[in-house]
Amino acid sequence: MPDDPSISENVPQSKKTRSVTFRLDSSVIDELQAEADNREISLNVLVNQILKRYSEWERFENKIGMMPVPKVILSSLIDKAISVAKSSGIKDVDRYRDEIIKQAAQIAFGLMKDSVLFMKRQYNLWVVLAVLEEYMKVSGIKADHKLEGSRKHVFIIQHELGENWSLFTKELLNLIFQNLANVRADINTTPNTTVAEVVLR
Repeated sequence: MPDDPSISENVPQSKKTRSVTFRLDSSVIDELQAEADNREISLNVLVNQILKRYSEWERFENKIGMMPVPKVILSSLIDKAISVAKSSGIKDVDRYRDEIIKQAAQIAFGLMKDSVLFMKRQYNLWVVLAVLEEYMKVSGIKADHKLEGSRKHVFIIQHELGENWSLFTKELLNLIFQNLANVRADINTTPNTTVAEVVLR
């Protein structure tokens, strides 16, 4: 490795690429190369992924009040609330849980508009779904979107956060499709996956 290392990367600009040279510490390049080798991708691909993630999401985090939260905290929040409800003598715990999830989804949907407008300068169904997908990617949640035929869209979210998170995701997606597209989605859940099927024009 040279004393004054540099790497040339193809940086996306709209649909074009151009070559840019960065001068980085040797230790940084070593760490990046090790991570690229671990993922079985090239250093060029890894650096592009890092810069894309920063450009699309991380540069907005402080401005919109986002912070990284360990998955275990997200997965346990509703469980803890239910546990408190049980210890407080609430009998209809399932109804209590459903209300918590519903309120949490409504709050998330309400806050989403300001964040999406700030990041993308526009607010519609596809922009909201794109921002949601970006958030899931940076949070380590797998998301996939498939088009079946000409109008049927299938959205698959694999989060590994438990049943309550699946129900929260279901409620949030229902709010998004009902409010931004005026359609009802057919949404099914498992403890770690949410699948939404919706016909859109």
